Amino acid sequence: MAHHVLLYTLDGTTDVAEAYLASRGLADRFVLVGLAHRPMASPTAAELAGFEAVLGEFMPVRAEEADVMSSAGIRLVASMSIGLNHVDVAALAERGILTANCPGYCADEVAEHAVALMLDLMRQVTTSNRDVLAGTWDPHFGYEMRRATSQTCGLVFFGGIARHVAPIVQALGMHVVVWAPTKTGSELAAAGCEKVDTLDELLARADVVSLHCPLIPMTKGLIGAPELARMKSTAFLVNTSRGAVVDEEALADALETGTIRAAGLDVLADEAHPNKRLVDNPRCIVTPHVAYESREAAEALVTMSMKSVCELLVDGRTPEWVA
Repeated sequence: MAHHVLLYTLDGTTDVAEAYLASRGLADRFVLVGLAHRPMASPTAAELAGFEAVLGEFMPVRAEEADVMSSAGIRLVASMSIGLNHVDVAALAERGILTANCPGYCADEVAEHAVALMLDLMRQVTTSNRDVLAGTWDPHFGYEMRRATSQTCGLVFFGGIARHVAPIVQALGMHVVVWAPTKTGSELAAAGCEKVDTLDELLARADVVSLHCPLIPMTKGLIGAPELARMKSTAFLVNTSRGAVVDEEALADALETGTIRAAGLDVLADEAHPNKRLVDNPRCIVTPHVAYESREAAEALVTMSMKSVCELLVDGRTPEWVA
């Protein structure tokens, strides 16, 4: 009998998944059903009925959703994401349901976006354009700008995305320091980076601090008022990781008082209700959690998720990217 899989995505399309199955000669082994939904919604019991696996895009799974999925007979939740802070992996596991994710699917895109935010802040691209649109023409607009070759970039953690950021900023001539407790000095040196032993040291030395850590208990609120105070008054903060890694009120205070120079954020703690103090601050560039976007990344999300589905339902083994 064919395996039934629900693609619970924003657009509800199944084209990429169908093409993946065809490429593996498995088209006749599956029935795929696409169901479009609004962001941060979860499927109901009726919508899950008859499916063995669900691919979820912007689909939170808490304990109550895990109960619904267990009752429906779901065996695998393939989260179309890298981070799993919106999925209760333990609750699913307790009910015999595996969780898979898509590590590294958008590493290139997020790295490029992080560097784009850095350059935007360093060259005042967005803010000076706003000034021109307001009717002013001032080539000496804003704060003093410095060459990239004179700057130090500090990377917080060194996973797949940070590994892509490092060579880009190094190509600009920036020195890279890294605080990554699980990485050795020799490992970072092989990537042309300098290891620092503490976050405090990184904050004190970096001209640009770029966050690349997952949202876990040790990183929630990692950058708060004390950390911002340790940064240079001329420094920039870039966050393309998770919004809750930063204390947003502390960051708003730091921008308003000049504790740091400016910030570039692609993520916020509550993206349904963006922090107005940050959005409205002229020295804060906010993009709408778009760093992961590209056609290639969107296709990778589906194909990586379907690979996990096939590994479990066809090959009968634990998926490579199981959490």
